[in-house]
Amino acid sequence: MQIIKSYFKKPILVMLFLGFASGIPLALILSTVKAFLVDKNIDIAAIGFFALVTLPYSIKFLWAPLIDSIKIPILSKLGKRRSWIILTQIILVILIIFLGIFSNYSNISNVVLISLLIAITSASHDIAVDAYRIESIKTENQAIAASMYIYGYRIGMLMSGAIALMLADQFSWNIVYYFVAIIMIIGIFTTLIADESQKSDKNDKKSFAQWIKTSIINPFSDFARKPKWYLIFLFIICFKITDAFAGNLLLPFLLKIGFTKTQYAAIVKTFGLFATLFGALLGGIIVKKIGLMKGLWIAAILQISSNFGFYYLSLIGNNLNALYAVILIENMSGGIGDVIFVAYLSSLCNIKFTATQYSLLASLASIARSFLSSPAGILVNYFSWSGFFLSSIILGIPSLILLYLIRKTFKKI
Repeated sequence: MQIIKSYFKKPILVMLFLGFASGIPLALILSTVKAFLVDKNIDIAAIGFFALVTLPYSIKFLWAPLIDSIKIPILSKLGKRRSWIILTQIILVILIIFLGIFSNYSNISNVVLISLLIAITSASHDIAVDAYRIESIKTENQAIAASMYIYGYRIGMLMSGAIALMLADQFSWNIVYYFVAIIMIIGIFTTLIADESQKSDKNDKKSFAQWIKTSIINPFSDFARKPKWYLIFLFIICFKITDAFAGNLLLPFLLKIGFTKTQYAAIVKTFGLFATLFGALLGGIIVKKIGLMKGLWIAAILQISSNFGFYYLSLIGNNLNALYAVILIENMSGGIGDVIFVAYLSSLCNIKFTATQYSLLASLASIARSFLSSPAGILVNYFSWSGFFLSSIILGIPSLILLYLIRKTFKKI
């Protein structure tokens, strides 16, 4: 009963809605804007390279010291953390409205530029929210806060992804973007009623050079003392590449073979969400029962194997039952992989540098999504869809090789 009550405390509920606000921009630029580009008959190779707009999520640790040390004078009464959160939320609302305005124009470059600005602002928002979560929630409630944040994040992605795509089948694209901007305002109201984090401002007088040393150099040098740290870095980058590569063009693929945006939203986004959450539950059980290393082997193999489902779908074409089955397997595998991978990244962090090292490792992990998956459209044009999905399976092999090479480091972490 006490655990259940913990979920309904104000700081925990705040994390639910801040997670909601964090999830909205990512799904917007990862799937909804891509559907818009498909509607505009943009070349599939160009849509593949659109993944590069999410690169700010991979390098956000570079400007994290600035957000950690600079106060915003006009919003100072809200406190340092909340002022950064609400500023980025307001900017996100404005940028999403601009997406709606420019969706009526034929110049797609404006949409790409705005999407990049959304990614930069969203990544900055995540930096501030992560710091706020760590500072405002008691240590014993961090796990509960993290779970509520993740659930809010997924719901936010559902709204700006699945629900937005359903609306796109019924209304014009500018209406869809205005809808997303409106629900983003929920984050602003949440930030206004939230309490400022418990951290004092005693470190605010540190110079930028000191913050660079504390936040980047020291955590990296500490990590570099681990055995085979460079192979661990490569493994982190490669672990999700199979999912990232196929996922980059999943929406265009399904639309091209005849599925509607509503079907995509209902099956991939909505049904897929429940499959992912179930997979996440299984991932936690797997780690607890058989340990982290064996769990990583299972997760890696499942993620690679699940792409055979998309290969099969590329051969048979539009088949609703097959899509349900493929998404069930794919998203369950992804959910298992997400939880086990997060557990692995967490195990790598020195408790002295937990936040910074985790940010660095998470940034490495996102490289597969934002950068390595960007040439996916070229492979489609060269190999066709079936060849593309087979290629995505082959790309997963390096992660298995690297996992074998670092297997002995698990005892030394």
